[in-house]
Amino acid sequence: MTSFPDKLRGALYGVAIGDGMGAPVEGWSSGQIRERFPLHDFTAFLPVTHNGDPLLGKGDGRITDDTLMTEALIRAYGRCGHHLDAYGFRDYFVPEFTQTLVWVPEHGKEMALLGRLNWIERYTVMRLTGFGAYPRHAGIGNSINCGVAMYIMPVGAVNAGDSAGAFREAIAIAMAETDSYAVEAAAVLAAAYAEGFAQDSDIGTVCACARTAARDGTQDAIESALAAARAGDDLPTFIRNVREAVEPFDPKTANAPGGGRGNADQPSRLLSIEEVPVALAALVYGDGDFIKTIRAAVCYGRDCDSIAGMACGLYGALFGTSAIPAPLRAACDRANRRDYLQMAGVFEGAIRRIHEADVASCKRKSGSLA
Repeated sequence: MTSFPDKLRGALYGVAIGDGMGAPVEGWSSGQIRERFPLHDFTAFLPVTHNGDPLLGKGDGRITDDTLMTEALIRAYGRCGHHLDAYGFRDYFVPEFTQTLVWVPEHGKEMALLGRLNWIERYTVMRLTGFGAYPRHAGIGNSINCGVAMYIMPVGAVNAGDSAGAFREAIAIAMAETDSYAVEAAAVLAAAYAEGFAQDSDIGTVCACARTAARDGTQDAIESALAAARAGDDLPTFIRNVREAVEPFDPKTANAPGGGRGNADQPSRLLSIEEVPVALAALVYGDGDFIKTIRAAVCYGRDCDSIAGMACGLYGALFGTSAIPAPLRAACDRANRRDYLQMAGVFEGAIRRIHEADVASCKRKSGSLA
């Protein structure tokens, strides 16, 4: 049986390694990736893929905003000491990515994370701190993408074994940044993480949890992607089948309901972000093999750093640290000037304090019925 501390370490390494592996080919097509790296075995990180300074930019395992924001949310839970919501997003999370200085590997320097983020997060900060927006409505009008889902793992960890609680907490947090099916995707992934952290979980229960939690287009996209994912297929077949399965729900696809780029950021109950369904499909395709899982997620292409971060994060939550190759873990720490074992240990302490408060609250509630 894999212990919770080991699952937590595995999830954090999974997010960072998946992100760092997919980063240099983010936005590439599957064909471009397989043409450039036909023999890569994914036991080492993909290299820097631009012609600039090899010590800067994406590649060689350097994490991007996906993991940097995950780290910031971990720190926010540590500072807050209890569950977060939209107000906690404003009061604890925003300061962590606007004021705290961290080493940003792509830039090769210590800086406030906001300088690495794009206009989506800047919109949120402006709404919350510049214009005093009601936190639960602050995400309205922002771009609808995977921005919250990519860093939602800590919510699943704080609610380990309680997928419904993770779903509710993720919604409460995500509403401060985004809207519609982006909120849904973040909540579904948080619920899947909470299930993954449970002691009796496996790939099947994680996917069943996601299916049950999801609604509307997100549910349809997950069902379609999982139906298309078969562990016995070769990689090109897996990629082709899963892309065809999620394409009807992609807001940037002309044949999606209300699709086309002009509608990409409009709220919809028919659409879904692509990353969460594909990450679940990659987890199924990997069938308990880390290298097969990360290869599927990265070689899918498109937003593959986020897809790989999600798929490998879930893998780590299920199987723990030892199931992730030690050389990749060591290289990840070196590339990013991090000690993820130490970071996970600090986060575990914060989670246990939150759980102790939850237990006390439950006892008080039960006592009131005596």
